[in-house]
Amino acid sequence: MNARRTVVRLTFDGVDISADINRYLQSLSYTDNEQDETDDLQLTLDDREGVWLGNWLNTPAASKGAELAAVIVQKNWNSDGKDRVLDCGTFQIDSVDGSGPPSKVTIKGGSIPYTSTVRTQKKTKAWEKIKLSGIANEIAGKNGLTCMFESAFDPFYTRKEQVQESDITFLQRLCKAAGISLKVTAKMIVLFDAAAYEKKSTVRTIKRGAADVKRYSFNTSFHDASYSSCHVTYTDPSSGTTYEATYKAPDADTSESAQVLEIKEKVSSNAEAKTLAEKRLREKNGQQFTASFTLVGDAGLVAGVTVTVKGYGAFDGKYIVESATHSVSSSGYTTSVKLRRVLEGY
Repeated sequence: MNARRTVVRLTFDGVDISADINRYLQSLSYTDNEQDETDDLQLTLDDREGVWLGNWLNTPAASKGAELAAVIVQKNWNSDGKDRVLDCGTFQIDSVDGSGPPSKVTIKGGSIPYTSTVRTQKKTKAWEKIKLSGIANEIAGKNGLTCMFESAFDPFYTRKEQVQESDITFLQRLCKAAGISLKVTAKMIVLFDAAAYEKKSTVRTIKRGAADVKRYSFNTSFHDASYSSCHVTYTDPSSGTTYEATYKAPDADTSESAQVLEIKEKVSSNAEAKTLAEKRLREKNGQQFTASFTLVGDAGLVAGVTVTVKGYGAFDGKYIVESATHSVSSSGYTTSVKLRRVLEGY
């Protein structure tokens, strides 16, 4: 039976260079973010033989943004002959740095190409009588991307103004206002409801004292994160109609000192006000408990999955992965995750 080990598969501008990478690779770092931030990839390569700056990277394609596609493979990880695979995705090279001695090359890439108009070109447009999903699909199509819309809440807009904003900045603004999470990769725009992701089954338990836990830290923050309820109100200036609703947390404090989050944002019905109140309360209260772990490499830990934390007393519970950084080097394979505790009952 083969011993378990970690290897990297890398495609550079369509050419499989996996064999060379694993000979020269000093480190690989891949960060997968749940929302808002782009994913990124960083490679550090031994270049004492001048292979990388002299051959692979000394081309017009590389200097103008070649594509890197990376895969991390944990071979025979559970001693059952099966591999665990993490497809990091496709990245466009943002920068190439050389340093020494000894000579090494650092390559950095982003999941949204710097040449993509989705984030570089500022546009002005009036969007009328359209749902958020419709805007997202149109933006994705015009930028050569696909769109995945995973939210039951899909607000309808009578009119929205995009004024000297890039498509991605405009879409992020709409999603933030609607309480919907947004993730953009090189090939896809994903809009999703974080609450639905939090309800999914956990993929593993992180247990205190386990051999695979290298480091951990926890943080509590109750400032601006411990509201008992949220009250949304909006008066339509054209009709004079007022829409409002209140959403109470399942564990709401009923005392006179209970904090109420007041929101004044545009809504078109009382039902929409109730949905927004729940989302705004979740956003605020969701940062009460956060955690960070560095673990022995685990290809199954990616942004958006949930885990159970056990053995840490008051910090025990179900958490969602906000970001995961996978690092492969001569020292081995580690995964560092940032977590927030799931709000139960919302």
